[in-house]
Amino acid sequence: MTSNTKQFRAVFLAALMVMSVFAGTVAFAGSAAAASGATVDVFQPDTVDEGTTNTHNVNVSFTGYSQDASDDYINVTLPAGTVDSESLTVVNATGDEIPSTVTTSGASANVTIASGAANVTSQIYLNGSFDAAVPNVTSTTNADVSFELVDSAGSDVSDTAGLTITNTDGSQSGSPSYLESVHYDETANDGNTEIELSFSEPVNNLDGAQLYIDDEPVGTLSDVASDAGGSITNTDGRYVVPVDGDMVNTGDITVRLTNSITDGSNALSNTGNKTVEVAPVTVDSSNTDVNAYKGSKVAVVAASDSTSVEIEGDDSDYFVSGSTGDNSNVFVFATENRDIDTYNVSVGGSSSYEAQINLRNLGLDVSVDDLNITNSDDDLIEGTVSANAANRPIAVELVDADDETVKTIGATLNGQAEYEYTFNASDLDAGNYTVVATDNQSGVTAESSSIVVSKAGEGRADIGAGGIVTEERGDIANITVELQNTDTATLTIGESDVGFVSNVTVVDDDGDGMVNVSFNTYAASGLSGSLSDTQAETLYSVGEDDEIDSAEIDSDNSVSELLDAGEYPLEVQAGTGTSPDDAQGVGTLVLEERNTSSIQSWTAPSDAEIENKGDVYAAINNSNITQDDEIAYGDLAVHQVEASGLEGALEATDDDTTAAFFQLIQNDAINLTVEQTEAGANRDPFMLALGEDNTTVIADAENDTYFVMFDTDAVNTMGDARDLEADDGLTANFTVTDETGLAEDDQSVEDEYELIEAEHTLDDVEVAASANQSIAGETTVAPGTEINLRVRSDGDTQPSFLKTATAYVTENGTYEAAFDFSEQSANDTFTVTVRGGVADSITADGTVTEGDGNMTETGTETGTGTDTGETDTPTDTGETDTPTDTGETDTPTDTGETDTPTDGGETETGTETNTPGFGAVVAVTALLAAALLAVRRD
Repeated sequence: MTSNTKQFRAVFLAALMVMSVFAGTVAFAGSAAAASGATVDVFQPDTVDEGTTNTHNVNVSFTGYSQDASDDYINVTLPAGTVDSESLTVVNATGDEIPSTVTTSGASANVTIASGAANVTSQIYLNGSFDAAVPNVTSTTNADVSFELVDSAGSDVSDTAGLTITNTDGSQSGSPSYLESVHYDETANDGNTEIELSFSEPVNNLDGAQLYIDDEPVGTLSDVASDAGGSITNTDGRYVVPVDGDMVNTGDITVRLTNSITDGSNALSNTGNKTVEVAPVTVDSSNTDVNAYKGSKVAVVAASDSTSVEIEGDDSDYFVSGSTGDNSNVFVFATENRDIDTYNVSVGGSSSYEAQINLRNLGLDVSVDDLNITNSDDDLIEGTVSANAANRPIAVELVDADDETVKTIGATLNGQAEYEYTFNASDLDAGNYTVVATDNQSGVTAESSSIVVSKAGEGRADIGAGGIVTEERGDIANITVELQNTDTATLTIGESDVGFVSNVTVVDDDGDGMVNVSFNTYAASGLSGSLSDTQAETLYSVGEDDEIDSAEIDSDNSVSELLDAGEYPLEVQAGTGTSPDDAQGVGTLVLEERNTSSIQSWTAPSDAEIENKGDVYAAINNSNITQDDEIAYGDLAVHQVEASGLEGALEATDDDTTAAFFQLIQNDAINLTVEQTEAGANRDPFMLALGEDNTTVIADAENDTYFVMFDTDAVNTMGDARDLEADDGLTANFTVTDETGLAEDDQSVEDEYELIEAEHTLDDVEVAASANQSIAGETTVAPGTEINLRVRSDGDTQPSFLKTATAYVTENGTYEAAFDFSEQSANDTFTVTVRGGVADSITADGTVTEGDGNMTETGTETGTGTDTGETDTPTDTGETDTPTDTGETDTPTDTGETDTPTDGGETETGTETNTPGFGAVVAVTALLAAALLAVRRD
């Protein structure tokens, strides 16, 4: 294969790509001729930018021609200057180059191809670069290529040889072609919108073309223009059809072009249904600052065709340089794949102007009221379409699992930018569906969550968890109602035989097939008849995604006191009925006697941050709350109360546990006192004045456990207002009274503990001149308290030094920190300062001895920060003194600071030891304790 042939194939492939891109604009118009001098429209110069070169292919077939004479040849004539002889190649059907010559004579360039060559068969391809930027080709003149088949004598034999000339796109010679169309709103046209249709040249019979919107015919172009009070106008191949304002920017627009559209002699080359681009936003010289929603198309309108348009983003890197095109005044800017940004527009041409497009987010959204329905006659799919802009036309479609649209609603968002839709489900097959909303102007879509449509049948309801619910009287019983083929069910608790009957109707709003109903056994007392919303919400509660429709207590079967222990039948049925004969699910609520079990005393550091149940158990696991009968004055006293049957009373009183707890005290339902254990001579024991202002109550109702905390130096005594002091012995007493039926007789539990002086102790210290030297002491402050130790050289010790460390008090009441004395010398002296917690700081003297490389422990023997000590677990009751909720792990990570002076002074180093942590042993212990508590509660 010759190099020229390789060159041709590259040119040929490139040409095909060009032809596909510019079909109908810069492609050959094509022909089928069998006469001398048949012509093909090579290109229309006004569709080619000045200074550019476009490559085209012409397929010339000469079937029936006999190659008898070796000097027969094919002569191709082109307008002078339109072909580059250097780049012109001629090849046969297999791509082999055919020798050719180019001569210029007058106004023509002639290409002569000898047909006698062996590689000339019945077809050739003419390939070359045709340039529009030549003096003798104007924007209104087509450059024509003529072909003739000539014998050796120079006689034309085209007719007898059956010469056929076609373009590679198959179009016919001299035929007009459809280029593009757009629907936009030209503000200068009295509010009407327009459809601009562009053709390669003027055409006839366009007014009879049929227009469709959303596949529905709306009339011919002539009819549409007449209805809008106008007529079709044109300039060369640009046609403008006015459209009534009621049709503005809605739906899909299609125009059907038939072969009745001609240029007078040749029919339209590319007939058929043509999609009209819909551009709901218009930019022109009088409308230069516009808002558009992402997904819509924007029409940039110029005063003439082939006008340059440039668009560039402010913050994004988007940039485009284009043109309105041949016989078109409109450039369409598509925003579907553009960033939210401001886009600057520059329009050139005879009436240039600058503009900007502010691209925004429409915020289209679809919600569904119920995701689980049946296809019964009265079931509906309902919901809301919302957006950030009002009064916009939308399409709402119901789409099945096969992505097929089964129902459609045409609507407009109201002034609140919402539309409430409804689809009847009675004719739907069982399966999954979604609702898809489309903004007609922008094409933006939003899709709902999946909707499950079940086959209509009898709605059913049942009691979950085997139907047996056990709880102590006074607590809150959790009952699960399961639903099928319905979203409404009625639960009945009790019967006339037990003297209590209550009905509650619940609605499964979230469509998950269940409603968790919480029944407050304490709140039932004193209620009767149909309950108000407030009363219903006190007696019953459901998850935030479901709702209570109604509730009642049978007037003949109501109670004035706390419900007795016993078994209460449960019945449930779909719908709102309450007849026992229609019950579909049954079960039993077992109410057991409540009890008051114990009160235990714990302590925590004064600065402990404990606000909820998780904080409590995290602090216990980290040994920041520890059980103790000696509490340093100033630290927190924590009383752990174990008593069942209080959950309902606290919920019925107030959501705030502390406020509800003290309200129950005010109501004489319970009582908590902390009293002096032994009064002095001639004195009565004092009692602490506990209340909402100085005490916090945290509930772990699931485990019938409540934590009551107060700061020992922030409470006063009642009566004579004596100050609480160290060395005072205290007795904490918790009582559930018989006043409100929580107990038949008063139930009391108590625990004693002593307030002691908060103090640190540290003996004189000796350390070796080595690393890892321990300084340890004792303290009475609460375990978990942060202790800071400061070691500073004294006397004539040189060089001077300063060292700091942080330790945490262990459950054994000790603290310990390690220091590095490897750079010190024997007989160096220093002072140790200990401060932290509610105790006053102390100091002790220290001396450095000869270093032996081993760690020297001084002071009192201590445990480590990870030692959790022992759990006091009585063996005769089966109960554990340690709450079982493991909560969260609070592990301080402060490692101290290193302060290194640069002036040759003291060097401060720091370490931290005894860091509280939730180690593996603690975790296993907590889990075992949880298991024991669960066994005890069962």
